[in-house]
Amino acid sequence: MGETNGLKKELSLTSLIAMASGGMVAAWMVEIRYWFELTGVTSALALLVCALLILPLCFIYTEMTAMLPYAGGANIWATNAFNWDAGFFTCWALLLLYIMAMPTVTYGIASMLTYFFPVSFMQTKILAVVLTTGAYFLANRELKILAKIQGILYWSTLVVSVGASLIFVFNGNWSIEVMKPFFPMGSKGFTAAIALLMMKFIGFDLIPQLSEETNFPKNKLWIAFIGAIGLTVLIYGMAVIGVGGIFTTNQIINTDVVDPRVADYIGKHWLAIIIVIMGCLVCITTIPGFWLSASRTLYGASKQHQMTRLFGVLNKEGQPINANITVGVLAMFFTVFAPDKWVNYIYTIYGITAGIVYFIVTISFVSLRIKKPQWNRPYKVKVWPLVALISCCFTLWVIYTCFGEISSGSLLVLGIYFSGGIFMWIYAKIMQKKKPVEWKKIIISPDTDISEEEILNN
Repeated sequence: MGETNGLKKELSLTSLIAMASGGMVAAWMVEIRYWFELTGVTSALALLVCALLILPLCFIYTEMTAMLPYAGGANIWATNAFNWDAGFFTCWALLLLYIMAMPTVTYGIASMLTYFFPVSFMQTKILAVVLTTGAYFLANRELKILAKIQGILYWSTLVVSVGASLIFVFNGNWSIEVMKPFFPMGSKGFTAAIALLMMKFIGFDLIPQLSEETNFPKNKLWIAFIGAIGLTVLIYGMAVIGVGGIFTTNQIINTDVVDPRVADYIGKHWLAIIIVIMGCLVCITTIPGFWLSASRTLYGASKQHQMTRLFGVLNKEGQPINANITVGVLAMFFTVFAPDKWVNYIYTIYGITAGIVYFIVTISFVSLRIKKPQWNRPYKVKVWPLVALISCCFTLWVIYTCFGEISSGSLLVLGIYFSGGIFMWIYAKIMQKKKPVEWKKIIISPDTDISEEEILNN
């Protein structure tokens, strides 16, 4: 029998940083080829620019998370800023971000294994399905256990990755001349890289989903956001510079698993093996992090009666068991239907969806600043109108750029997913009429009264 006593507060600040940044640091040695296709070695600069443009959004997220630290994140914020329906569709879009992250990681792991032995695309897909199934069982374990495992593997991978990049840079084969031309696809490729590389920072969105389970003051959440993004830029930026000074852009584009191949090229096979093993291990623990965030998105929606209250049922480990099952089904859908060019497929869907979610978060932030100035804000954004303007412009530009890069197949998948969201919304509306008490509209906020809290826990 499941429990509904609430999520456990077990996450420390360092654990949260490791889970958030670990969510961003996935199969870079496979995906790096796509970055070089866009803009060569200056993808490191594109990552830095993207991170700087995301900073205003991080400050917004910090204020919103500290003010409304509930599982559900952007859904709760949009519901309070606008209405229950706006929150529902924000929830559905947000869910896609976490769901799409999982095939990115599972396909990445399978692709990294090609360093050891040949793997066909069908075998890659089968392995991705097996890994997704295994992640389901990990996601149902106690959070502090998952956080501890991911923390150990993440910090170890950080040392290995940065150490490997430094070895590449100080190797005699490394040269700035190899990096040229710096902008092989011109300004168009560079600006497209900035927009599409937003995907590599999606992990920071794990923070609001897990904030209800943190055990440190909410005014320190900004450290988690900045720390996670800063460490991600360090790992990816160093990786690009390290391999970009030894292999040319064309070599990297045509290499299956870049970093270990570079290590082999400079005669350090032992380093190549360590890079692949640590990359696979940290990716395996990354999947449950996104799984947890996706299930908590559904958990928050159930508490607002936007979806069935079954998603609010917890197992003895404190995990939303039914929400986890649903996340698994959705993850399988996107894993099974991924095309051969899975990196482009995932990046463009991710970019459009992320742009939509982050734009909604930004205008929700503005709305709540105006409508609810009296709410307690442990962290407050300074010069908030300017920060909101920068964030709005950036997110709209990301949406526009990613639409220009998306394939018809990816658009079809996106259309099917959001059609499913419309179906779920209609179902909720029907249930509100059939069972008005069980499906009464709830808005989780500092103003929620006792009677509503009782409904949430029924």
